[in-house]
Amino acid sequence: MNARELALLSLSEWESGSGKIDTILDRQLKGAGLDSRDVALTQNLVYGILRLKGRIDWVLEQYVKGGFKSLPLPIRTALRLGLYQIDFLDRIPPRAAVNESVTLAGRYGHKGTAGLVNAVLRNILTGLRPDFPDIERDPIDHVSVVYSHPRVLVARWIERYGLENTITLCEYNNTVPRFVVRANGLSVTTEGLVSALGSQGVETRPGRYFDECVELVGVGDITRLTSFAGGLMQVQDEGTLVAVKLLDPKPGERVIDVCAAPGGKTTYIADLMRGRGRILAFEISRSRAKMLRANTERLHVPNCEVLCGEATSDVTDAADAILVDAPCTGTGTLSRRPDSRWKFDLRARDRTEGEIEDHERYHPRGILSRQASRQLRLLLQAADMTREAGRIVYSTCSLEPEENERVVEQFLMKRDDFVLDNASGYVPDMFVDGGYARILPHKHGIDGAFAARLVRKTAT
Repeated sequence: MNARELALLSLSEWESGSGKIDTILDRQLKGAGLDSRDVALTQNLVYGILRLKGRIDWVLEQYVKGGFKSLPLPIRTALRLGLYQIDFLDRIPPRAAVNESVTLAGRYGHKGTAGLVNAVLRNILTGLRPDFPDIERDPIDHVSVVYSHPRVLVARWIERYGLENTITLCEYNNTVPRFVVRANGLSVTTEGLVSALGSQGVETRPGRYFDECVELVGVGDITRLTSFAGGLMQVQDEGTLVAVKLLDPKPGERVIDVCAAPGGKTTYIADLMRGRGRILAFEISRSRAKMLRANTERLHVPNCEVLCGEATSDVTDAADAILVDAPCTGTGTLSRRPDSRWKFDLRARDRTEGEIEDHERYHPRGILSRQASRQLRLLLQAADMTREAGRIVYSTCSLEPEENERVVEQFLMKRDDFVLDNASGYVPDMFVDGGYARILPHKHGIDGAFAARLVRKTAT
């Protein structure tokens, strides 16, 4: 099996609704026996097509009689593979891209579908391309097609950020994200980690905002590095550090992490606590709790207890500090999770609870989505576990107000014994917005994030 066939199988499985692309691709690669170059090509094809699927599908729709979407799934995927290589992979000759897609269409279809793929791709190579939607006449449609994002997101972002910033945000989401790790301060300094990585032949660059962070260049499989296996580092985008900075955990405190897996924030809490005090890390998923436990063990965290279940006042005593890193729609991390954007597509194969279902329902008019209701519930449960003068940090990786400040506003209306504490002084000033910590990918060049620090008043 070669890289293109593996990409076709992975993408087809994802589109059939069988799970997240990371999980699917990891499983497919493990059994394929590809060399490092073919692994890299497979990843390029899969993630590149997912980022640009909207644009690719729009072009193909213009060339397929009867409609591109009417074709069988493997044939649609074979066409996407061909067009992606023709338009975006300069090192692959167009003729080779066409031939490989035709072969796959014959293998997973029949002679007729192979002929269709051959005709469509050769017409694209030799014919004039249709004009994209006009930006002046329909800016939402133009940005949605050209920059490959669902219309519902584009419409919201243009309303909030303006056209130019929305284009910049979409462009950011279509780039390959930087590979950033955090030095595990329980075991090594940042300088020590850089030295250790250098001795293993890994090129590094400093993080953009935080001294603990290091960017790795062309690293490949990080799990093969002794620095990873030995617990010197955690894969972690810089945006994820902000919530923990805002929590400001101290050595000796009792801290609860409500939604802890996979453990990047949990283990950074332990780092800032210097391994002293107690962390209770809750995770409702058994498989994710196992992952969390493996991370705390690999990073040699001495003061963390992993609990599989939901954090409530019935199962634990009150804490000095609680992190509620709530499940969310993840619109700040669409560069890193390219498949996630398509759950917002009204024409998508499926929509699950908490996802955006239509523009009106999820429009900023003060109506909490089902996801936001879940987030508010978690925050209210955390309030019952917070000591007097203790604090909660509520955080998401979403850009959407309904999941961020709207949830905090609802919380403060229900719990007048809490106040919003200004993020200034805890995080860099460039991230402070109206007392909240807010990271915007198109402005700061890292994953988007939101965090609010909520302090419980002392009884009088």
